[in-house]
Amino acid sequence: MTDQAQDEGVAVIIPTYNHAHFLSAALESVMRQTHPAAEIIVVDDGSHDHPEKIVAEFPGVLIIRQGNAGLAAARNAGANASSAPFLLFLDADDQLKPNCIELGLESLRRDPDAAFSYGAYELVYAKGERRAAQFLAVPLTAFAKFLHTNPIGMHGTVLYRRAPLEAAGGFRVGLPACEDYDLYLRLARDHPILCRGEVLAEYWHHDANMSRDPAFMLRWCLHVLNARKGDADAAGLTQELLAGKRWWRQHYAGIWFGNAKVGPRNFRLYRQGLSLLLMAPGTMIGIVLRRISNHIRWMLR
Repeated sequence: MTDQAQDEGVAVIIPTYNHAHFLSAALESVMRQTHPAAEIIVVDDGSHDHPEKIVAEFPGVLIIRQGNAGLAAARNAGANASSAPFLLFLDADDQLKPNCIELGLESLRRDPDAAFSYGAYELVYAKGERRAAQFLAVPLTAFAKFLHTNPIGMHGTVLYRRAPLEAAGGFRVGLPACEDYDLYLRLARDHPILCRGEVLAEYWHHDANMSRDPAFMLRWCLHVLNARKGDADAAGLTQELLAGKRWWRQHYAGIWFGNAKVGPRNFRLYRQGLSLLLMAPGTMIGIVLRRISNHIRWMLR
């Protein structure tokens, strides 16, 4: 191995919890990288579907097992078991484009102080439909942008430098969702952030995605932003944080109304709607009133 290859070694960490039926495709996408991963580690977070049988088909891939402790703990465990100077975390139900690692490293060479680089991703649905997602770029000093929204739509496009990730304490254990957003905020507060517009990964959508529950996601997005209030105030970015909270309320309320329009009306949907009403009453009522107003205008044409 050359000195440069050693200095640019990448560990790919793949947490899995009952996603063994997706795992083979995820591993194959890592094996196809134009810049090969130095380490590939699967973290079995207490699965019942025997991911070790899939991993056994891929020589050189390490699997470590732990009792179910959540995504943040699984990612931290994989990072702790690796030694490469760069880290990429791929969910077991997603896939990388062949040049993902190569382009991420190319970006990070431009700025040795940058904590991570990310790129665009492609949405893939169960029936094979593909749709390119919107790519949101950020400036080098990106804390304000991350307070306002999460420009990174898919975690698999992110290539981290190990040193700043470890200095930040890794992923915050105890967060059942938005643990990636929480880490982005902490790193963007202290380090430059890089990005590029090429599609680096595939985000597979299916019924088990956590993002299918907008009330659950909104609760934890607001929790993560509230935890950064002191940082935002100290940086003179209080208004950006408040704007971010408004944006997330609007975003997840809109998702719920979209689900209610096209999906089955059941107890789960109504429970989510009630939770959203309690967390974002003004937003939910405002959307209802706008829709009623639009419907009346349409009828009067």
